[in-house]
Amino acid sequence: MRAHRLSHRWLPWLILPFAGACLGFTEIENSDVSGYALIRGTVFRADGTPVPNADIGLSCVGSTPDAFGQTVVGDANGRFEIPIAAPAGFQPLEGNTRVCRVLTPITGVPQAQVTVTVRFSATESSRPLTEVALVVP
Repeated sequence: MRAHRLSHRWLPWLILPFAGACLGFTEIENSDVSGYALIRGTVFRADGTPVPNADIGLSCVGSTPDAFGQTVVGDANGRFEIPIAAPAGFQPLEGNTRVCRVLTPITGVPQAQVTVTVRFSATESSRPLTEVALVVP
């Protein structure tokens, strides 16, 4: 699965739940990283069948006013992985954590979303794993 940088057209849907805490948005770049994490999950329908090739969005907040995010496309079995690299200058919450929202689809009103506290590490090789499940109607 390929990770995509987030364009500003997704901004309203990813920032909306954090509107009171976020005044701006920072796209993830490949340099100047302040922490690493991995979110892994599956998108299911209410009947338990996987949703193939789902568009997944991610938006994370910390103690700074700017959020950051990215998108991925799930596989044919509804599984997805989002390797996260928090941009430099992005301040974590207490204990090197960020609050992240995972949602699908990334356009329009989300059919499924979950907000999780994600732990970050200082090195890419020791990314902590957070697992999520998204259930769409």
